[in-house]
Parts: sequence; structure tokens; C-alpha cells
Amino acid sequence: MNNNDEKNELQKEYEEFLSFNSNPVPDDVSEKILNDIKKLINPSAWLVFIKLMGFQLVIGLFSMAVCHQFEMNPFRTTASLSDWLMSVGGHSFCMIGCGLFFVGISFMAAGYFMTVEEVRAIKRNETLHIFSVGVVSLSIFALFGAQLVLTFAGLWLLGAIIGGFLATEAVFRFKTI
Repeated sequence: MNNNDEKNELQKEYEEFLSFNSNPVPDDVSEKILNDIKKLINPSAWLVFIKLMGFQLVIGLFSMAVCHQFEMNPFRTTASLSDWLMSVGGHSFCMIGCGLFFVGISFMAAGYFMTVEEVRAIKRNETLHIFSVGVVSLSIFALFGAQLVLTFAGLWLLGAIIGGFLATEAVFRFKTI
């Protein structure tokens, strides 16, 4: 088959495509499809937050094997990132570093598994999501018996906010390349 024959064949197929007479799509079907697409493009902030908290609970629990939080060590590991942070910069540095690690690693993991649209939803409500995850995490620590002192809990929350912002920005940039 030469080049002219291919062009004629393509032209013929294109004209056949244009002449195809189809039935119009019913309005209710079109509207349902558009609503489904809108939900995919603009996910609910609440659903994204619930998904984010699910990741926080799972990844946060496993991160405690590496960095004990508020002297809580659910896996009875001996070495901890918190010991190193404590030796490098003292208790305040440790609290900021542990909060940064605890929330940052969870946001990174969540962002990896979430869709681009969900990451954009986090980005739209970034401050609210990060602060809420930090406060809920502190509340869960308190619920499980952690002795929270306002100063150290505040430093931990500061680290969590920094970690959340850094992780959200990194994931957002990675997902939107």
C-alpha cells in the first residue's frame, strides 16, 4: 500500500465517521456523567480528610517504631530517632523533630497513594488539614495515656505543621510534574 492509498483510506474512514448518524445521549445520562466527573475532579474536603487521617493512623503507628513519641513505644524497640534528636538538640529540638517526622512521613505516604485531585484538595485546604491532623494526633496520644505538657505539645505541633507543609508541597510538586 503506498502513501496515496493510505491517505485515501484515512479520508474515507474520516468521512464515514462524520456521516455516522447516532442517537443523542439522554440528558439524565449526560448529567450523571458530568456529576461523576465533577466529583472526581473536585473531591470532597471531608472525604479527603478522612482518607488522610486513615493514612495518619496507620503510618503514624508504624513511624513510632522508628521515633518514639511522648515516651510511647508500642513496638518495644530499643533504638529511636527521638534518642538521637534529644542528644543533638535537647528536648525542644526532639519534640519539633518528632512532630515533623510523625506528620511529614504520613503526608508523604498519603500523597503517594492519593490521586492528583485529592492532593490538590489537600493543597486548597492545606492549613486546616495539617493543623487538624496534628491536633487529632495529639488527642489520640493523650487518649492512649501520653503525658502531654503544653510547652512540649506545642513544640510537637509546630514540628507537625512544618512537616505537613513540607510534605504537602513535595507531594504536590511530584504529582503535578
